[in-house]
Amino acid sequence: MTIKRIIAMTMATAGLGVSGAAAAEDVHVIATGALQGAMKTLKPAYEKKTGNTLVIAWGPSFGTSPEAIPERIRNREPMDVTIGTEETLDAVAKSGVFDPTSRKVIALSQIGIAVPKGQPHPDVSTEAAVRQALLSAKRVAYSQGASGVYIKTTMLPKLGIADQIAAKTVVAEGRELVGTVLARGEADIGMQQVSELKVTPGVDFLGPLPAGIQKVSRFAGMVSKDSRNAKAARGFLAYLASAEARPLIEASGLDPVRPTKRR
Repeated sequence: MTIKRIIAMTMATAGLGVSGAAAAEDVHVIATGALQGAMKTLKPAYEKKTGNTLVIAWGPSFGTSPEAIPERIRNREPMDVTIGTEETLDAVAKSGVFDPTSRKVIALSQIGIAVPKGQPHPDVSTEAAVRQALLSAKRVAYSQGASGVYIKTTMLPKLGIADQIAAKTVVAEGRELVGTVLARGEADIGMQQVSELKVTPGVDFLGPLPAGIQKVSRFAGMVSKDSRNAKAARGFLAYLASAEARPLIEASGLDPVRPTKRR
């Protein structure tokens, strides 16, 4: 092989490398903290598969803290795609920032209950048992996000203990997890999305709330109209809803959305 041919092949190979690198995209994501556990495996799997890089900013689906998804959207924080509860997406969609045709449901999530690691495990298998466990606790934690809003406005009133719990509530604000509050010993029992409690060290997960007081949230994503990488952003949402991602989502404590069988 001549020197000229070797040089030509080297330049061609280098050109292919540059072309491949140029094809890779940074996909900027604003996402609910309920996906943090799942993303520990989904993020590297997606990046390996596509060559793209996910740049994720975490925040609660509700609230007025600077980290909350609605506030990030209102402040026009740069992003390609947002993932939150369907209620959150319904609210932020009114801003006109998103492409409504890009909306895709990717996972379902239940609310769970936990205690600091090593502490006694109260019975939480029935509504009556949860009611007693909350009344017996000195401090009860929940978040300012979607699960916390439901717990405060719907679940506790349904159990008839809203006033008793209000005086001893500890609210995990912004990106802080309820599990972190429990691990620090600042509450005796806490409730949040199962996927968030399961990934937090220093807590013992007791199980999901009973069906009668459970709220199943649907997490979905939408692509920004201003996205510079709209194709990659849509591809990321498609990946999250794919059969390949399903076992990773399930392992994190979320329930994957399974395709509807055609009759």
